[in-house]
Amino acid sequence: MAKLRCSIVTPAESVMDAPVNYVTFEAWDGQRGVESGTSPFLVKLGAGAARIDLADGSSKRYAIEGGFAQMQGGALTLLADAAILAESIDLAAAERDLSAANAQVLAANEKPLSLEQREELERSQRWALSRAALARTVRS
Repeated sequence: MAKLRCSIVTPAESVMDAPVNYVTFEAWDGQRGVESGTSPFLVKLGAGAARIDLADGSSKRYAIEGGFAQMQGGALTLLADAAILAESIDLAAAERDLSAANAQVLAANEKPLSLEQREELERSQRWALSRAALARTVRS
């Protein structure tokens, strides 16, 4: 029986709240894995895929972007700017978004940008890439 509870929350909704065995997600500094007994932490989320291994033996995958992850008292909360269930990602739209983001980054190389502008372009590109990659994985 799972002793870990995982919640995914965005500013608009509670996306998921369930007992889980294991969760892996993209933090700002790399991939993190969490299971029952993990020490408390607070970390900034990156853009990428989260895999949730539910207590019933099934798995769900989400595209997660920005926010924070907090582990405390046997509960993991992913407070994300955006979270989309992998099966609901439109692959064609995700690939169009990725092409547009790549074009913006290439165009930005032709003119000087502030650090904040560059970070925003790269954040958009990572988010588009993570959605497209996850949608491709689900469909294969």
